[in-house]
Amino acid sequence: MTRLDEIRLSQAARQARWLPRTLRLVWQAAPGWTTGWAAMLIVQGLLPVAVVYLTRAVVDSLVAAMGSGGEGGTLRPALTWIALMAGVLLLREVLRVVAGYVRAAQSEHVQDHIHDRIHRHSAEADLAFYETPEFYDHLHRARFEARHRPLELLENLGRLVQDGITLVAMAVVLVAYAWWLPLALLVSTAPALWIVIRH
Repeated sequence: MTRLDEIRLSQAARQARWLPRTLRLVWQAAPGWTTGWAAMLIVQGLLPVAVVYLTRAVVDSLVAAMGSGGEGGTLRPALTWIALMAGVLLLREVLRVVAGYVRAAQSEHVQDHIHDRIHRHSAEADLAFYETPEFYDHLHRARFEARHRPLELLENLGRLVQDGITLVAMAVVLVAYAWWLPLALLVSTAPALWIVIRH
C-alpha cells in the first residue's frame, strides 16, 4: 500500500464518521422519501438475481419445448417463464425511473432542510461575527457544501447497499450449486471494491 493509498483510506475513515449524522439529517428532512428510497434499494438489489434465476428457467423450458417439438403443452411453461422475465425487466426499468424521481424529491427536501438550519443559525449569531472574514467564509462554505455533500454521501451509500444486497442474494443462489461459488464471487468483486475504496 502506497502513502497516497494510506492518505485516501484515512480520509475515507474520517468522512465515514459523519455518516450517522448525515443519515439522521436526511431522515429529519424527508422521512417518507427516505423510506421509499431504502425500499427501492432493496428491490433493485434483488432484481439482478431474479433476472439470473429466470434466465436459467427460460433456457431450460425452451430446451424442453424444442426437444419435444413444441407438442404436449411444453410451450406453455416456456411462455410463462418468458412473460415473467419480461415483467422483471420492465419492473427494473420502471424502478430505475421512479428511483430517479424519489432521489430528486429527497434531494430537494434535504437541501431545503439544510438551508433552513443554516439560515436559522446565522440569524441567531451575534452581529459581530458577520464582521469577521472567517465567519463569513464558514457561512459561505456551509451554504455551498449543503447543496451536494450530504446527498453525494447518501448516493454512494445507496450504491454500496444495493450492490451489497445483490452480492449477498447472488451468493445465496450460488450456494445451492456449490459451496465454493460464493467465495469465488466474493474474490472476483474484491478488485472493484478496492477501486471504490481507493477513489
